[in-house]
Amino acid sequence: MPCRYGATPEHRVLVELVEADIEIGFRLVDMLEALPGETSGLTAAVEDVYAGVLARVKRLQSPERENFEPLITELRRAIDLALPPSSG
Repeated sequence: MPCRYGATPEHRVLVELVEADIEIGFRLVDMLEALPGETSGLTAAVEDVYAGVLARVKRLQSPERENFEPLITELRRAIDLALPPSSG
């Protein structure tokens, strides 16, 4: 079966991990907004996920990396807006 992401299974997994991390990041932002008393653990988790996204995206080729840039920018913006002022 042809792969929509590239020629190798490893590449497909890398792209899917980036997609999953971005989705998880947005879910954690939702939790930050919904549970303001739980910010320390959630802040650490969302920052870890964001760092993972950046690390994985660096391993992609330029055209794919560029495709993810708007989502990564929006995730960073959402994180910054969801953090309490003292955490940012």
